[in-house]
Amino acid sequence: MAKYGWLVVFMFLFLFQVTAQTAKRIKINVQKTSLSRVLLDLRESYGIQFAFDNDLLSNYSISLNRTFQSEDEALSFLLKDLPFELEKSGGVFVIIPILEKKEKKLSPALTQISGQVLEAQTYEPLPFSYIIINEKLVQSDQQGNFNFIASADSTFDLQISHLGYFIYDTTLTNSVNRKFLLNPQIERIAEIKVEGNLVEKSTLIGDKAGRIKINHRIAPVLPGHGDNSVFNLLRLMPGILAAGEQSNDLLIWGGYESHSKIQFDGFTIFGLKNFNDNISVVNPFMVKNIEVMKGGYEARYGGRVGGIVDITGKNGTLQKPTFTFNINTTTLNSLLEIPLSKKSSVLGAYRQTYYQLYDPTNLNLFQRNNGNGGQHSMNGGVESGIDFTVNPNFNFRDANLKYSYRGDNGSQLSLSLYGGGDTFFYDMEGEYFNNIITRSEEERNRQLGSSLQFSFPGQNGNSTKLTASYSLFDRVAEEQNKNENTRKGTHRITKNIVSENNVDEITINAEHTFSLVKGHNLIVGAGAINNNVQLSRKSFANEIIDLNTKSPRIISYMQDELPIGKFMELKTGLRIIYSTELKKWFAEPRVSTSIRLTEGLKLNASWGLYNQFMAKTSVVDSSYNYSYFWTNSDGNAIPVINAEHWVAGFSFNKNGFAFSAEGYHKTTSGLTQFFNGAKNLEQGFYRGNARSYGLDFYLKKEYKKHVAWISYTVSKTEEHYPFYSRDYYKLAPHHQAHEIKFAGIFNFKSLYLSANYVYGSGFERYNFETEEGISLNKDYKRLDAALVYKFRQGKVKAEVGISVLNVLDTHNIKYSNLRRSTVDEINLVGIYAEAVPFTPTLFLKMEF
Repeated sequence: MAKYGWLVVFMFLFLFQVTAQTAKRIKINVQKTSLSRVLLDLRESYGIQFAFDNDLLSNYSISLNRTFQSEDEALSFLLKDLPFELEKSGGVFVIIPILEKKEKKLSPALTQISGQVLEAQTYEPLPFSYIIINEKLVQSDQQGNFNFIASADSTFDLQISHLGYFIYDTTLTNSVNRKFLLNPQIERIAEIKVEGNLVEKSTLIGDKAGRIKINHRIAPVLPGHGDNSVFNLLRLMPGILAAGEQSNDLLIWGGYESHSKIQFDGFTIFGLKNFNDNISVVNPFMVKNIEVMKGGYEARYGGRVGGIVDITGKNGTLQKPTFTFNINTTTLNSLLEIPLSKKSSVLGAYRQTYYQLYDPTNLNLFQRNNGNGGQHSMNGGVESGIDFTVNPNFNFRDANLKYSYRGDNGSQLSLSLYGGGDTFFYDMEGEYFNNIITRSEEERNRQLGSSLQFSFPGQNGNSTKLTASYSLFDRVAEEQNKNENTRKGTHRITKNIVSENNVDEITINAEHTFSLVKGHNLIVGAGAINNNVQLSRKSFANEIIDLNTKSPRIISYMQDELPIGKFMELKTGLRIIYSTELKKWFAEPRVSTSIRLTEGLKLNASWGLYNQFMAKTSVVDSSYNYSYFWTNSDGNAIPVINAEHWVAGFSFNKNGFAFSAEGYHKTTSGLTQFFNGAKNLEQGFYRGNARSYGLDFYLKKEYKKHVAWISYTVSKTEEHYPFYSRDYYKLAPHHQAHEIKFAGIFNFKSLYLSANYVYGSGFERYNFETEEGISLNKDYKRLDAALVYKFRQGKVKAEVGISVLNVLDTHNIKYSNLRRSTVDEINLVGIYAEAVPFTPTLFLKMEF
C-alpha cells in the first residue's frame, strides 16, 4: 500500500505541474493597440506585475493574435525589435528603454527627474500635486512644476496624485524632464475609461500640520447655490465655522473677521457682501485648486494672524474653444475659454443676479427697556416681541478675465483680472405703541483685483517666480432711523450715519527655489507690500472717525525643506518684515515637521509667530450695534496684531479610509474696538487680547465611487478688554463650543446624490431670549440635500439638478444680521433675521 501511496502523490504532483503550466498559457489578440494598453490588459487578465513608463510605451502600436506558453515568452515577443529590455525583480517585470540604459553609463552620479503635472484634456497645470519618487515626497509648485535630484538608482518608482484625478503610476530609469498628464475622475465620466488606477476623491487632511487640500470638483454636486459652491464646501471642513452662517468672512480656529485671508491668483480678496449664502466672491467656474492653511503655516505665507485660503484659478484650455453656461434660481453664470495658439489662451467669466432675490418679508424684533416683565437680555434689560415689515433690494455682478502663456521650457506667464460689485438696500417700517419707526440702510461694495505672474525654470532644477498684484475694496454704508410719534405729532431723525471705507493693497514678490539632493529644497524670497486705508464715519454733521493711513513694508523670507530619511520631513523658516511707517522690524520664525510612523500613519506639528498690519476694527455705536471697518496699524491707538500658533496632530490614511485628530492653541494681542457714545465709556479706541484652543476630528471613507465624511470641532475662544468690570477673559462673540458636520456623495453612473448636515451648539455670548421665547443662543441645525444628473446630448455636456437648503426648515439665527434701532432715549428695538429657511433651488449647466 505504501508504494501505491507514493504513486498517488507522484501523479498528483505531475497533474499539478501540468495544470500550473497550462494556467501560464498567455493568449494575446489585439489590433492596433498601444503597448501600454496591452500590458495593462495582461495585468488584469493574468495578474502579471509590471513596472514601465506608460507615456513611452503608449507610442508603440501592437497587432497580434497568438498564444504563448509563459509570461517570459509573451513579453519577449512583444518587445522584440523594440528599443526596450526586460528585467525581472522580485516577481515584477521591469521594462527599461535601451537608450536610457546606455546613457546611464555615461551619466554622472546624480539623476534628475523633473516635469510638469497637467490635466489630460485641457493641459491645465495642476498646482501643488503630490509626487512620490522611491518613497520620497515632492510637491509641485503653483504651475505644476517639480524637480527631484537623487543618486543614480537603477529604477525610480514615480507616483503622482492630485485630488479629483486618477493616480499616475510609472517607473523611470534615467533622468527625464517632460509633461505628466492626469485624467480627471468626476467630470468626464462618459469620455474616459481608466482602469486599474486609484483615484484621489475628496479632501486631503492630516498630510501637514494645519493644512487642508480640497477637491473643488466635488463642490458642484454638493447641496447649495452653485454660485457659492466653493464656500459651501469650505464650511464643511473641520475648524471652519459654519453655524450662524457668517457671510462676510471665514472664521477659522477662533479667528476674528479679517484675521484670515482669501487670495485668488495671488491677489487678496477683501470680500463682497453675501447676504444669504447665495453668491460668493469667487466664481466656481474659475477655480482650479484650493488649499486651506488653518494655522501654523510656513514662512512663505504671511500678512495674517489667522488662516489663509489660497485659490488658484484656471488658465484656460489649449485644445478648442469651450463655452460653459449655468442658470439657477438666483444668477446667470458663463465662462468662455479660447485657445489663442498652441501655447496661449484667454478665458473670461461673467455672472449677475437676474431678478430681485429678496421679497418683502416680516421680521420679528425685540424691544429692550428698563421696566418689568419680559426676558432679560445680555445687557440687563428685558425683551418683548414686535413685528416689522422689511422691503429689501439686492443686486450683484462680477467678471473675470485671464490670459496665460506657456513656454516650451516650462515657463509660464499669466495675467488675471477681476471686478465685482453689489448693492444692498432695505427699508423697514412698523408701529410700536404710538410710534411709527422707520429704518433704512444701504450698502454698496466694490472689489477689484489683478495679478501678473511669471515663473521659469533655471539650471539644475531650480525655479524662479515673480508676482505683482493689486487689490482694491471700497464700501459705502448709510443708516438712518426715523421716529414719528402719532400722539404728539412729532417727527425726529434719531440716527443718521454715513460711513466710507476704502482699502487697497499693492504687492511685488520674487521667489527662488534651490532644488538640492533627494527632495531637499531651499526657498528664498523678497518683496514689498503697501496698504492704503481711508475710513470716514459721520453722524449727522459730526465727524466721528476720519483716517487716511498707509502701511508700506519690506519683506524677506527663507524656508528650508529637508527630508530626513524616508520617514520625516522638517521645515524651518524665518520671515522678516520692516515697517517703514513704524520704523520697526518684525521677526516671524516658523518650524514644522511631519513624521511617518508606519504606512499611512503620520504625526504633524508646527509652531510660528505671525503679525498683521491691516485688519478690521469693530465700531460700537450708542445702540450697541457692531460694524466692522478696515484700518491700518499706527503703532499707537491701533497696534500691530501679534499671534502665536501651536499645532499638533496625527493622521491615518489607507485604502480609502482616513482619520485625523489635530489640536491648536492660539494667542492674539492687539485687537481693537472703537466705542462711540456707549454708556460709561469715552469715545475712542480700546485695545484687547484673545486666546483660542480646540481639537479638530475628521473621519472619511471612500468606497468605489462614493465618499462620506464627518468632522467635529470642540473649541473655546475668549477675549479681554480693559473696560471689563473685572480683569478676566470673557467668551468672544463668535465662540462656539461644539460643531459637527456630516457630508456624503453617492455616485450611481451619471446620477449623484448628496447630503450634508451641520450642528452647532450655539453662541453663548448671546445667552438671552425674546418675549416670544426665541433663544438667540439656540443650537444651529441645518440639513441640505441635492440630486444632480449628468448627461451628454451630441457635443453638449449638461448637468441638471435640484438642491434643497434647510430640508427640515429649522429656525436658525443669522448672527451677523443682529441690529438695534432707537425708539427713544430709553428703549431700543433690535432686529434679527433668520438664517436660510427651507429653500429649493434648480440649476442647469451646459458646456459646448
